[in-house]
Amino acid sequence: MEKDRENIKLKIEKMRGELQRHNYYYYEKNESLISDVEYDMLLKKLEKLEKENPEYKVINSPTSIVGGGIKDSKFGKVTHKKSMLSLANTYNLGDLEDFDGRVKRILSKENEEKEDIGIDYVLELKLDGISISIHYEDGRLIQAVTRGDGKVGEDVTENIMQIKSIPKYLKESVSIEVRGEIVLPLTEFRSLNKKRLESEEEVFANPRNAAGGTLRQKDANIVGERNLDAYIYYLADSEELGFQTHIQSIKYLEELGFKTTKIFELCKTIEYLETRIKYWEEKRNKLDYETDGLVIKVNNLSLYEILGATTKAPRWAISYKFPAKQVTTKLNGVTWQVGRTGKVTPVAELEAVEVSGSIVRRASLHNYDEVLRKDIKIGDTVFIEKAAEIIPQVIKPVKELREGTEEEIIPPINCPVCNSILEKEEGLVNLKCMNPHCKAKLQGKMEYFISRDAMNIIGGAKIVEKFIELGFLKEISDFYELYLKKDELEKLDNLGRKSIEKLLVSIEESKKLDYSKTLYALGIPFVGKFLGGLLSKESKNIDNLEKMEVEELLAIDGVGEKVAQSVYGYFRDENNIKILEKLKEAKVNFQLEEVDQGSHLEEFIGKTFLATGKLTHFKRQEIKDIVEKLGGTNISGVSKKLDYLIVGEKPGSKLKKAEELGTVKILTEEEFLELTK
Repeated sequence: MEKDRENIKLKIEKMRGELQRHNYYYYEKNESLISDVEYDMLLKKLEKLEKENPEYKVINSPTSIVGGGIKDSKFGKVTHKKSMLSLANTYNLGDLEDFDGRVKRILSKENEEKEDIGIDYVLELKLDGISISIHYEDGRLIQAVTRGDGKVGEDVTENIMQIKSIPKYLKESVSIEVRGEIVLPLTEFRSLNKKRLESEEEVFANPRNAAGGTLRQKDANIVGERNLDAYIYYLADSEELGFQTHIQSIKYLEELGFKTTKIFELCKTIEYLETRIKYWEEKRNKLDYETDGLVIKVNNLSLYEILGATTKAPRWAISYKFPAKQVTTKLNGVTWQVGRTGKVTPVAELEAVEVSGSIVRRASLHNYDEVLRKDIKIGDTVFIEKAAEIIPQVIKPVKELREGTEEEIIPPINCPVCNSILEKEEGLVNLKCMNPHCKAKLQGKMEYFISRDAMNIIGGAKIVEKFIELGFLKEISDFYELYLKKDELEKLDNLGRKSIEKLLVSIEESKKLDYSKTLYALGIPFVGKFLGGLLSKESKNIDNLEKMEVEELLAIDGVGEKVAQSVYGYFRDENNIKILEKLKEAKVNFQLEEVDQGSHLEEFIGKTFLATGKLTHFKRQEIKDIVEKLGGTNISGVSKKLDYLIVGEKPGSKLKKAEELGTVKILTEEEFLELTK
């Protein structure tokens, strides 16, 4: 008997330790080691064991505290005036009926004389982001604090100031505290991950991780660049301000200038509530932000105090979690891929399976350290999902299904393409091929150079591969000598004279591109489109950039140590110097064009643009280039952030939405052209 009790105690302690580890990664590192479902199930098991064995319950158990604490904070700590509790979670509709029953039982005891309690519930979206508390004094934003452990959070006021959708001054001079969620819109998330892929940086696994990592940046400018968004869902001072219902307080928040999801549905019966849950489970895929469930709140604010709260969650609200978008399949093998910088990454070869509407046969394993951490083996049944519906990745193996025939994944010693010995750079997790002549690196470098966002040279991977094999391309500068081999090229199979002419014309046209594009096209590690633009503006020309010391680069707002060292090192590599000389001889543009500081610039500087419909006078990329050149910014969707919408034929829903907003100036192509003169 005593041995059994000891085993139960050890089991509880082990589960606590596991949950605390998950909390640390989730709240401190913005990383999920297991799915939300698995975490919640583990937490429920611990709750059950602690309830059955109260003598082993401790005050700091994960079942009693909110969040993961603040261990390695770079920001100041702030004690919340009112605790920021979490919500009880459920994954089935039956639990909602139990929740409704509990609410009515508690209220019945307090209101014995009332036969019909008549509870109204409000259904709202549960955004998958970072919880925030924002304080205003006399209508002015004075402080913003993360949830932290529910009692103490981090002061992120400076970073919050960079989020455009958070008002810095309210429409009324009131002193209030509001709470909401900081999110990264899916369109911004995809754009950010695309840039990180181009720079061969690790992609963010999901928008929440990206939002959390961004909000905790020491450099506030990065927060502004990544276009975080904020949705407010709670007014902490509702009753003090005289509001009787949650719905009333939300309407007031909107009147003050706060952005909400606009989805706050009044549900008078639990049956109607369930029909709306099913509706939103399908509808959520059309939203531009991640939502992992719905929140159900009692609408009558006066009942909150009566219903009370546990040490962790209020009894007047509950969250219903949507099923996770994960599937299982078999891991048949691992292929090691070599990128343009030489980084060697493992790719899972899977039994074909459908995920979020498409067939997936391969998925990212990120790096070998990740393979070891997750203990993934060949032959495992694995969970896979698409990060924000884009990048398939292996989440974890299902160890319970192992049969003993699974094989360890062994990292290669030699480059899988050129056979040179791989190395691991100090402080980094990735294996790298250091051979400058590796065919895979050359192929990746060439494809990157000619891509649409870089030199925009027509051709693609197959032509690059063919020209490398034939010896026509050995470095990116060789593109500008292809005209010398025109006769040979025209004789190649599957190409022909017209294709070669188009290729050579696009190569010639690429010489006229902005300096920012040619700088980006060089493929300097960690220098994507944004930093390419920033460095081009600061340096004015490539010669100035080549001469810059690390200290000068670090003095540029937005350039960190990693980028500065990378840029400095690139221009001191003999091979790179030779390539740059050849590009200069070919008259590729490495000079920032001086823009006429005419009055028309006022229409562009700080303004946002978007083109839609079938364009007749411009290509979309040409419009983007003009906008950026004149000081404007291109965005991908119609919202209150948009200043100008340029419309071609059949503009569709974007025009309709812009007209509904009433704040967007709509231009024809001709009017846009006039604006540039």
